[in-house]
Amino acid sequence: MRNFLCYVDAEMMDGDNVGSTKICRENKLITKPECIEARYQASWHNGWKDHMLKGRLIGMFLVNVLDEALFELGRLQSLLGHDEAVILSRLQQSEEHDSHSFRQQPPDVDVWRENTSKDMDSVTKLRGESICHIALLPSRSRLEGITTQSKQQCELLEVDHKDFFLVREQDGWVHTIVPNDRELQLYQRTTPVQGIIVLCTRICPMNTCRDIHVNLYEVKRRTKLFITVDGSPVINVQKLDGCNILESDDGIRWGNKDQFELRFRINAPGTLHMLKISPMIVF
Repeated sequence: MRNFLCYVDAEMMDGDNVGSTKICRENKLITKPECIEARYQASWHNGWKDHMLKGRLIGMFLVNVLDEALFELGRLQSLLGHDEAVILSRLQQSEEHDSHSFRQQPPDVDVWRENTSKDMDSVTKLRGESICHIALLPSRSRLEGITTQSKQQCELLEVDHKDFFLVREQDGWVHTIVPNDRELQLYQRTTPVQGIIVLCTRICPMNTCRDIHVNLYEVKRRTKLFITVDGSPVINVQKLDGCNILESDDGIRWGNKDQFELRFRINAPGTLHMLKISPMIVF
């Protein structure tokens, strides 16, 4: 934990700690020798040590789960013998039973009674199959290049850089396909596509966004933000908790197809306006 937290009030007020605070600030973001250049560092963020601490806590949890799994394996061996195929079959049957029971249970919709879409039922929200095209970090999809369909040269940084999809005024029209080919291959659906597309904007620090950030509600005005799905314009968004459902003249369903092309444009010449999105979800 050395050189991890440098901006505690007591440190700044205590003259005896001024030197150690300076050392902390100079060393808290050092990433050598693992990577020569680490992008997007910020003095106000705890940096990679924060990720390391959380990673170790998660690691301890996984070790505990592994210990419980080994105990359960020993119990099954005492009941079924040591045939791995028999044990695996029993575990798969148990998992399928739990999954079926979960899907058959009516969802608890109390948390969705306010600030939700009027056109998206609770079963779809809480039980519907979806593919999430997400940039949040850290994530396995970023590490394995599923989201970007590519990897950085420094593998350690693949889970530690910008965590949103960016639309900038100066770029004109930008587009993406959701889900991408690799996501479609990996996350194979077992139910028909609903054709509902949900976008979540990135949460700003302290929930306060700068003036240059564009809100998805701007699409209603049709003056600054323009979004199309497969060439058809988005005319409105419906709130879904902290996200928004894209709506066309025909409603919130854009067709029962596997992939959709989303195009974005911010029309504000001479500005640096931007839209930060993460994630994009297709039901």
